Amino acid sequence: MSEQVQADDPEPAGEAVRIAGQCVLITPKGTFRVRDTVEADDVICLMMEMLSDPVDEPLVAMSRQQVAVKLGRGIPADFPQGGDVVTGDPRQGGTRGWWESTVQRYLDPDRATPDGEEDDTPADAETDADTATPTPGYPTLIDPNAWPAKSRQWDDVDFSGADHRVLLVTAKGIVTPSGLVKSAPLSSPGRVGEIVCRRQWSTPPGGADPQLWMFPEALEAIGFPLVGQTKDGLPAYISEFFGCKVKYNLAGWYSCEFDGAVYGGQTRTADLVMLPYLGLDPSSSRPKDRGVAGIQGTATEYPDDPDEAAHVLGDRIAWLNSIEGAVPASRWSQVGAHLAKAKMDKARPKPKNTEGKPPALKPCPLPAQISSTGKLPDPWWGSEGVEILTDDEGVRQGVRVKKPPHRSRDKMIDVEMDQQAAYLPSAGIYLGYGEPFFIPDPDPAEFDKPQPHFGMHLLTTPPGRELDLNPKLPLPHPQMKWDEQATWWANTTDIRQMTAPVEGGGAGIACPELQIEMSYVWPEQHQWLSGFVKELRSLRIEAELAGRLDYQQMIKAIYTSFLGRLEAVGDGAWKYPLLHLQQPAWYGAMQSETRFRSMRYATRIGREHGIYPVGWWVDAWFYRVPADFDLKLLEEPCNDKGTLDNGKYRIKNTFDPSTPAKSKPKK
Repeated sequence: MSEQVQADDPEPAGEAVRIAGQCVLITPKGTFRVRDTVEADDVICLMMEMLSDPVDEPLVAMSRQQVAVKLGRGIPADFPQGGDVVTGDPRQGGTRGWWESTVQRYLDPDRATPDGEEDDTPADAETDADTATPTPGYPTLIDPNAWPAKSRQWDDVDFSGADHRVLLVTAKGIVTPSGLVKSAPLSSPGRVGEIVCRRQWSTPPGGADPQLWMFPEALEAIGFPLVGQTKDGLPAYISEFFGCKVKYNLAGWYSCEFDGAVYGGQTRTADLVMLPYLGLDPSSSRPKDRGVAGIQGTATEYPDDPDEAAHVLGDRIAWLNSIEGAVPASRWSQVGAHLAKAKMDKARPKPKNTEGKPPALKPCPLPAQISSTGKLPDPWWGSEGVEILTDDEGVRQGVRVKKPPHRSRDKMIDVEMDQQAAYLPSAGIYLGYGEPFFIPDPDPAEFDKPQPHFGMHLLTTPPGRELDLNPKLPLPHPQMKWDEQATWWANTTDIRQMTAPVEGGGAGIACPELQIEMSYVWPEQHQWLSGFVKELRSLRIEAELAGRLDYQQMIKAIYTSFLGRLEAVGDGAWKYPLLHLQQPAWYGAMQSETRFRSMRYATRIGREHGIYPVGWWVDAWFYRVPADFDLKLLEEPCNDKGTLDNGKYRIKNTFDPSTPAKSKPKK
């Protein structure tokens, strides 16, 4: 009998692995369940094998709170209430989540306006560039290339809550941060009042007022004279020109109240942000910073071309709004306070020494027994061996080593080492709260505990020369003295540094040796700013990876300005409703944490490489090394992800000591 070759039997129907019935498609237009059919199987397999990649990370949905922030208001009735995903049992209070695309679809201006919600534009207002006509008595300078209403001038900025809180007033039209043209260019000063009073803004209760960013070309088009204005005269002129009451002004921001009886709609206050005058009243610590308009004279300064400038500002405003619904302000400290408050409100401190609920967080200027000014002296050593370089306006441009190069030696270079984002990790420490109180003759054993009380302590330190400290480095604390005892108010972080080993950046004083006459302590402590720190740390990493220098500079401005203002007392202190942010002891502890980390670095470099700084200024160290020296030895190692942690030292600048500095030494 001849051998027969038979083909394999086909797989019995119904036993094939079926996948379509378990699949859903998540798209920008919605979420769809794939039908459980053989044809769908084929399409899904094709997509999996040829048109898609595996997702290695969990999908991220937005919480209800995040949606509200994105919308810039409470969740409206016509928003999809069920959510796109639900964790837990939906019948027993499951937690809803929404895709980002769902929020974007809702914010899309092309969707139908729901019943009961009026359009942004008043019925009698210009809604197209072609209908914009000048008001009699005002110049006819309407741009012939004006943007059509409802057109999208840029599409790389998502719709967001910022669109309902901020408008960019350009010569070509009034546009939202996302690029949507809401109406024609201004035809008269009175049009500003109509927009403010009649538009349906979504400013949250207690939040910042609506903002209109006034471009110079738009101002000129309605006859506003840009030249010849003075800082003192501008408020009165703006009040008269726009028919409003200027209630407050700072750095080109004018808080203006418009009367609804005059313009229709509601009486409302709005910020007119006059772009030509952002340089007025600059911050003394950031004199060239113009907020989201960038830093003057740098690559982040907003472009000269008004169309590009509108796009750049819209992008930055929308990005800022993605951070807990923040909007720009005349000072970065206000933006930082908004973010800090949003994170602190979510904190759940667990008191250890107080029964019942945690004590209230209240303002804590230091008492007269500790400081006659209510705040602490500068905890830094000051500049040593370096000169601060400034430009013609006195703005700091850099720091250079004073020591001249030695002619007979080989070629040398000066290296400036600086901590990356130094204050971000320092702000995450435990901070005191509750009603502080004095303790006479405290027990030094308190500082043997893993977490001693947060407080201030009247400490006497021995002469530095008795402590085996390295004379090539500064004393661990600037209040200490080399040749005699010193008595000063130290915070708990300072005490930790005093008792740390010398090779670890400390003073090497044993706890039983501590001479503490009195302490002023807070009953409780909590990492109040940990949420603030984590948010900005994450954003900083994203900005660096994306190459967004402007975002990085804004992040730095937010935390440095906010943290620095914690120590302010008197006229510069936080006012209601932010009184609880008057915390000079908090800021002093952060500075001490940063300085302690700085000393640990300098002692390690000296111990491992025999190299000591020729100068220092705040937390920056300046080293003079041979030109062929491996500079990587001065940098701290990266983490497992290949990035440098905040607070770690990296090379900031290198200089040729034989080359004259381009800027002037500070007088």
